[in-house]
Amino acid sequence: MKENSFVINLFSLLNKEKIEYCVLRNYQSLPQHTGKSDIDLWISSKDSPCFYAILEKVKEKTNSHLVSYLSDVHCPKVCYLNEKEGCQIDVFKGNIYYQQNIMITEQSIKANITHHKDINILEDHFANIIAFLKEIINNGKCNDKYITPIYANKSIYQKEYLQAKCSLFTPFFIENFYNAIQKENITKQMSFLCQLAKKSIVKKNVSFNKTRKIKRLFQKPGYVIAVLGTDGSGKSTIINAITPIINEAFHKSVIYNHLRPNVLPELGVLLGKKEKTDKPIVVTNPHAQKPSGLIGSVFRWGYYLLDYTLGYMKSVFPRIRTKSKVFIFDRYYYDYYIDQRRSRTSLPHWILRIGECVVPTPDIILCLGGDPQKIYSRKPETSLEEVARQTHVLQKFCHNHHKAVWIDTTTTTQESINDTMKAIVKMMALRFKDTKLQ
Repeated sequence: MKENSFVINLFSLLNKEKIEYCVLRNYQSLPQHTGKSDIDLWISSKDSPCFYAILEKVKEKTNSHLVSYLSDVHCPKVCYLNEKEGCQIDVFKGNIYYQQNIMITEQSIKANITHHKDINILEDHFANIIAFLKEIINNGKCNDKYITPIYANKSIYQKEYLQAKCSLFTPFFIENFYNAIQKENITKQMSFLCQLAKKSIVKKNVSFNKTRKIKRLFQKPGYVIAVLGTDGSGKSTIINAITPIINEAFHKSVIYNHLRPNVLPELGVLLGKKEKTDKPIVVTNPHAQKPSGLIGSVFRWGYYLLDYTLGYMKSVFPRIRTKSKVFIFDRYYYDYYIDQRRSRTSLPHWILRIGECVVPTPDIILCLGGDPQKIYSRKPETSLEEVARQTHVLQKFCHNHHKAVWIDTTTTTQESINDTMKAIVKMMALRFKDTKLQ
C-alpha cells in the first residue's frame, strides 16, 4: 500500500511532543499507512488537549479536512480526508468506558504500553482481551481475528491474569471467560459471555447514551453522493477510484447503491417477470423496450418514487444521521430528466418536478460528461445524437441545481478523479469547518 502522509505526520508529532499514547490494535502497518483499518488510539487524560492541537497541525500540513465527527465524552470518532487519502481515528481518552462506566482503567493501559517500530502500542496479550471485550459489549459478537490470538496464547490467559487485567469485571464472568478460552469454545459461548460482560458493568447512565445518539441526528456525520452521466461517461471508473480513498476516511463505510435505495424490489421481480439478483444487470441496449403509456408510466414512476422516499428513510437516513456512512448512488432520480426511455417512462416534465420535491436531495451530485464524440466512442450503445442530447440536458441540469458539480471525464482519467475528489472534499469540509474537537 502507498504511504499515508496524514498517518506518518500524526505519529511523528505525537512522538515529538512526547504525548502519552498507544495504539490499541491493528498497528502492524503503522506508521506508514493504516492497512485499510481505522486507528484505535489511546491518549492519556492529561494529554487530550495537546492531542487535538496536534490533529490541527497534521490537518494543515497535509491539506486535509475534518469530514466527519462523532462527539463522545470518552471516545469521539474523527475522520479526515484530502484528495488522495483519508484516516479515521477512534480516540480513547483516559479510562476505557462502556457507556458511562469504566471498563478498563487508565492505569492498566499505562502499565502495559510497549513499542513497535517508532510508535507506542498496547502489549499484545492485553490488547487481545480489550479488543474482544469491546467487540462483544458494543456489537454483541466478535470476529475470529480477535479470538484466534487468544486461543494461540491460552496458557497465558489464566484466571489470575484475567482478573488482574479485567479487575472491574465480576469473578463469575472471569471464570466463564477463562473456561471458554481453555476449551476454545468462545464462539459457542458468545451470547452468554456478552450478557455476563454487560452485567459485570452496571449501567448507571443509560439516558446519557440515548442523549448522545440524539445529538448525532443534528451533526449528520454521513453523506449521500449521487453520480450522474450518460453511458460511457466514466461513472464506474470514477466510483471505483474514489471509493477506496473515501473508505480510508470512513473505515469501510462506503455503501454502493444502483439508481435507488433498492428497498423495494424491481417491478419485474414483483410481477414475477424476472428473477431477483443482488448485482446490477448490465444493459447493452438501454432503449430496447418501448416506454409504457401514460398510466403505466405514472404507475412505474410512482412505485419507484416510494423507494426513493420511504426506502431512503428506512435504509439511508438512519445511517447517515447517526453514523459515519457514505452512500454512493450510481445514477439517481434525476436520471428521469436525462433519459426516460431507459426507465420505460414517458412523463411530462411537471410530474418529474413533483417527484423531485419529495425525493431526498444528495449532499453532492456529480455530473460526469464532456465531448459527446469521445463519450460515444467509449460506449456506442446509443446514437451519437442521443449521447449529445443527454450530455446537453445533463449540463443544463447541473447549471441549475445548487448541489450539482460538473466533472469533465473526457480529459485524462487521473484529472477526472482529481477533480471529483476536490469537489467531494470541498463539500464535506464545509459541514465541519467550524467544529471544535473536545
